[in-house]
Amino acid sequence: MNQTMALLYHEVIDDYQESGFQNKDNLAYMHKTDVFRRHVNLVQEIKEKNSKVSYLFTFDDGGISNLKSAQILEEQNLKGYYFITTNRIGTKGFLAKEDIQTLYNSGHRIGSHSHTHPMIFRTLNYKQMLEEWRISKDILEDVLGVEILHCSIPGGDSDQKTYESAHEVGFKFIFDSEPILETRFCQESEILGRFSVKAQTSDEELLKTLNLENIQHLQRTRKIKGTIKKLIFPIHQYLQNKKNES
Repeated sequence: MNQTMALLYHEVIDDYQESGFQNKDNLAYMHKTDVFRRHVNLVQEIKEKNSKVSYLFTFDDGGISNLKSAQILEEQNLKGYYFITTNRIGTKGFLAKEDIQTLYNSGHRIGSHSHTHPMIFRTLNYKQMLEEWRISKDILEDVLGVEILHCSIPGGDSDQKTYESAHEVGFKFIFDSEPILETRFCQESEILGRFSVKAQTSDEELLKTLNLENIQHLQRTRKIKGTIKKLIFPIHQYLQNKKNES
């Protein structure tokens, strides 16, 4: 049975201040271009040995660095999944409409990362979730002139209403940040997990992930972090929702 491993990136750029959200949390998702090229090469090497796993490159936020990561992927005849925070389109450090069109015309997938990027998306009520998804989907469809079927959840944390709201709006492929290989379902919509590749992730750690050697460890770590977030929820919620207001 084939499995899908979606790798989660954000910015691929040598000057971090040029792209994406400028807060301390995002530093963990900033990769130099030479590091990302090395990661792409590692994935290509593993793909040749393990044909039972499909590897996807996904990118959240819609920073201007998406143009650089797309170029690097194209050097290897690969395509990426780019999830756009639509209220940032055309603002400093983020993709403009013509950039999104360039990515799409080059064969990359374009999806929604919500409209305003609430840091803890699952704390929204159902009506607010629908509004975030619908506005974002409408904007992207207006930019590209095609139906947008993919989305990723801001912050990665989700609950059942997160999936249900995305499904109701019309997304057929919903990406969260759970380190899970198996595809889950919300009615007819597919839910795909993702494996975060952070700035501190070593080549050795990445290879273990690509070879499926540390999946249980990653899942345990994710569960522990989720438990901690729940214990300090009021403080965590306040701090997270303040981060992208600037």
